[in-house]
Amino acid sequence: MPRNRSGNMPPMVRTRSSTAVPLAAAGGAELPDPGRLVPLSPFDAFWVALPPVRRVFLFRSPPGVPFSDVVGTLRSSLAQVLPAFHPFAGELTYSPDSRALSIVLPDEREGFPCGGVTFVEAETDLDFERLVEEAAEHDQDALGQLIPDIRRDQLPAPVMAAQGKQVTEFVGGGGGVALGVAVHHTAADGRGIWRFLEMWAAAASGVEVGQVPAGSVPLHDRRLVRSHGDEEIARLFLQQIAPNLPKIAPRQDPALDGRRRLSRRTFTFAASAVQRLKQRLASAANIGTAPSTFAALAAHGWVSIARASGFADDDAPVFAAFLADCRAYMSPPAPDAYAGNCVALCMASLGGSELAGPDGPARALLAVRESVAEAKRDPLRDLGRWRTKFAAIPPGRAVVLAGSPWFPAYGVDFGFGRPARVELASMNHDGEMVLVAGREAGSVQASVSIAAGKMQAFRDVFMAE
Repeated sequence: MPRNRSGNMPPMVRTRSSTAVPLAAAGGAELPDPGRLVPLSPFDAFWVALPPVRRVFLFRSPPGVPFSDVVGTLRSSLAQVLPAFHPFAGELTYSPDSRALSIVLPDEREGFPCGGVTFVEAETDLDFERLVEEAAEHDQDALGQLIPDIRRDQLPAPVMAAQGKQVTEFVGGGGGVALGVAVHHTAADGRGIWRFLEMWAAAASGVEVGQVPAGSVPLHDRRLVRSHGDEEIARLFLQQIAPNLPKIAPRQDPALDGRRRLSRRTFTFAASAVQRLKQRLASAANIGTAPSTFAALAAHGWVSIARASGFADDDAPVFAAFLADCRAYMSPPAPDAYAGNCVALCMASLGGSELAGPDGPARALLAVRESVAEAKRDPLRDLGRWRTKFAAIPPGRAVVLAGSPWFPAYGVDFGFGRPARVELASMNHDGEMVLVAGREAGSVQASVSIAAGKMQAFRDVFMAE
């Protein structure tokens, strides 16, 4: 297929329509706290310059159900659930007077009061079966076009968009439906985003939003995670991460061309394989109880990437960076239903030769567990240094571990069956692993991005029993 003058592939997805799903509180009721203005916390400000989280769900076409009905169901159910996640309908805004970030629900967007969410209906001739094939290399260009692009170089910027939030019909042979969702990370962490997706799917399946138990109603008031000095720390993050606000465009990344040469693949560990890995690591580390699923897979991914990167004779540190949910460890604890960001940055480091050596898996496991334990003891420890600590990691020495084996990627059913494939389309780091729960009970899906020349070596280590 020929490229256009910019050197990019021509569009593979064609937009049919782009409309807005309005935010309308049920029965004209007031929006829940904190209302139309949501001042953001340091946990949120940390993500201001990061590209939106972009995820695509690929479904086989439901038999006998017209695509127009699928679109109608997704659109109407989104309208039902949006009041419970009203910050998602707002705009990320910077106030130069207070030097603070907020999500603001505008007086009007797309002709609707109180804002709304862009909803795109599209079609494509892409090969659905090739996109859902697990062993295949990710078609990053294709996946990217199945998800709305809400990136902006300057604030204000939309928090969320959906291309059916994008809904795309595969009009080639075999059919299929793609649901692409983009959410700015300042609005919610992974737990909050998955809570939104679960509630949207439940509404699409006929569950009334008003039937959600009181303790499960999502909460967005950042006062629930308030801490001493948090306004100063939020301003510090903004100064470090986006010093030219309201402009948020990052400096030109010299690694951009390298990102285009990344290999991205997906692997699934069956429940039995997960248990064997945990038992093997527990024995190697001489610990009495099996490690958590996250700790085991994080350690295994860290070691696999280090070995694939040729660090066997390298004593320089290799860092593992990941996030830990700290709702339960705040003082006072944040409610489980809190949907904003409440995750602590965890970092562990070991020498390359340590990771690549025979004791590497045990050492990695113990380092991951200790980093998590530190976050639980004091989730705000070094909060003001999170950005500088991560930025100080030398190029090529960071392994980024994201997601959770408990995020229910394949449990999200909008009434026309579970997804055939779920992928995060915003992996751009050489040495990144994203975890979600797999299709089968107890299984875990790991999506990995790494330099193309390292992928085979990574696979040989990562999937070895």
